[in-house]
Amino acid sequence: MLISSKSEYGLRALMDIAVNETGTPVSRAGISQRQQIPLPYLTQVLRALVNGGLLKSNRGPAGGYTLNREPREISVLDVVTLLQGPVLPAGCAGAGGATSECEKLDGCGLVGVWSELKSSSENVLGQTTLRDIISKNRLKPASGSDEIAEKLDCIGVSCPLPIVHIAETMRKLGTGQVLEVWADDEGAKADIPAWCMGTGNDFIGREEFGDQMKFLIRKII
Repeated sequence: MLISSKSEYGLRALMDIAVNETGTPVSRAGISQRQQIPLPYLTQVLRALVNGGLLKSNRGPAGGYTLNREPREISVLDVVTLLQGPVLPAGCAGAGGATSECEKLDGCGLVGVWSELKSSSENVLGQTTLRDIISKNRLKPASGSDEIAEKLDCIGVSCPLPIVHIAETMRKLGTGQVLEVWADDEGAKADIPAWCMGTGNDFIGREEFGDQMKFLIRKII
């Protein structure tokens, strides 16, 4: 089975929205420009994603699109089956071959092969989410801005509380927004970068100011 251009454009649009949705809807024109997708075709794809429940459409001057689910809840298989139908390497691989019109279906040894290929494809696509792709490729907002969205003061707070506070604060931020954290606990200084890598968020960097250290973290997932 070939992944259609419609499915590819749909996945690219969803990833673009996930990364650039920082508390406000993402415009159709912005997606078209960044992803190099013709606007008329993108409009059709976005409409299908809205109708399929993966996106929300926001009207008005500041309108655009936002995800209707968290990135971790949208699989590649969800998008592909919505935009182009079931994953079928051959017609006889679906529903036990009952709907196939192949004259050689009886006694054909290939049916099992196509069925196994269908199952394998569904497993790979079904287990891969938007969050996986964004995290693995370290995708960032188009602006590349490191403007601080929130500041967190963990001075005088001992581990593991700084990590707990960071996790709580990050949940409130939109994808792509940056959190500034201040800490002086030696355990926290070591654990914060490790926490970022473990959760798939983007550790932008750190600066030392005597015993204190400033960390910048971009929310990716």
